[in-house]
Amino acid sequence: MIDGLRPYTQRLWHELPQASKRRFLEHARAWWDVHRHRMAPEVEARVSQAIYAGQLSLLAAKVISVAPTDDGARIHYRRRGDTRILNMQVGAVVDCTGIVKDPRATPNPAIRGLFERGLARVDPLCIGIETDRNCAIIGRDGEVSQRLFAVGPLTRAAFWEIIAIPDIRNQCAALAARLTEPAGSRRAELERVRP
Repeated sequence: MIDGLRPYTQRLWHELPQASKRRFLEHARAWWDVHRHRMAPEVEARVSQAIYAGQLSLLAAKVISVAPTDDGARIHYRRRGDTRILNMQVGAVVDCTGIVKDPRATPNPAIRGLFERGLARVDPLCIGIETDRNCAIIGRDGEVSQRLFAVGPLTRAAFWEIIAIPDIRNQCAALAARLTEPAGSRRAELERVRP
């Protein structure tokens, strides 16, 4: 069922009121991620094999803190439904919590520079940089750039489902087509879709 929504997801996201988008992120995002971004069958077979062999254990828990050690990290966590804080030594930590994060926390110097210079602003949901429907970056002052554009996960506030290669490829193709149009028609289009 979820896969059947894929061709319509971006349009549906665009049409949702801001309050509904916020509720979705707070209450349904985890459900969406689990059902939309499933692992490949080959990966699932390897994970299942590791579980049955005792090489991998899964537990529902919240990470409280991570402290580096000489041979990995010590994780302090609380299991779902329990108040006790437990800990374990691990060889490595992999963050699988998804990409919906405040972009101001990025270590990427190019993105940080856009924020510092006022050339970009965080969207109201704090999940990407604010762009218009044509991928043009919106600056701190609310002006839509005619020279700066973003594609991919940075634009998830405008497009939501924009992390898979087919979606990004389509987004890049549409942006390339717009950028190769004569300047006059591109300027007129930007005026029509300006937020």
